[in-house]
Amino acid sequence: MNNSINNELTGIILAGGKGIRLGLNKGMANLMGRPMIEYVIENLEAVCDHILISSNTSQCAAYGYDIIADIYEGKGPMAGIHACLKASTTEHNIVISVDTPFAGPDFIRYMINNKAEGLAAAPWFGMDHYEPLCAYYNKQIVVHMEAFFRNGNFKLPDLFLRIPFTPLLMPEKATFNHPMLFHNINTKADLRLAETYLERKNERS
Repeated sequence: MNNSINNELTGIILAGGKGIRLGLNKGMANLMGRPMIEYVIENLEAVCDHILISSNTSQCAAYGYDIIADIYEGKGPMAGIHACLKASTTEHNIVISVDTPFAGPDFIRYMINNKAEGLAAAPWFGMDHYEPLCAYYNKQIVVHMEAFFRNGNFKLPDLFLRIPFTPLLMPEKATFNHPMLFHNINTKADLRLAETYLERKNERS
């Protein structure tokens, strides 16, 4: 956590997905005996001063963090990020999707330390391949989002092209960089793969 109030960091968990392919709310999916959202909460608690949960239901309310509903409901993750940024009391914010449980504290610190002066910073893999749902967002980006919304555009990659944006290359030898870093859990097969990764990790530790 940061000591200076001007540098406080809010973690935003995107938990608004319906999990249609998984058959249940993603955050509540059982991963090695625990709801998947608990992994994301732990990762953010290690680094952040505040946490907000983006969701249009109360399913995640038991964790004691504010649940922020979309202002523009049904418009996808950019709308969820927008609503949480408006609710955030800090300039600096980290967004992590609830189905990305392996984006750990060291990765989050790397983003914060390398965000430069952009209003957003996201892992970048060339061309238009970003990870906008595991990214840094400055609260000041809200006005730019709302300008896009007025034009009916809710696409984060389009927004990145129009604002001060920092593309983040993932250092190959960093301890946090591994094949499962951005593993999205959308299906039961994805969930089994995540469990296999955790089992092997536990065996090595």
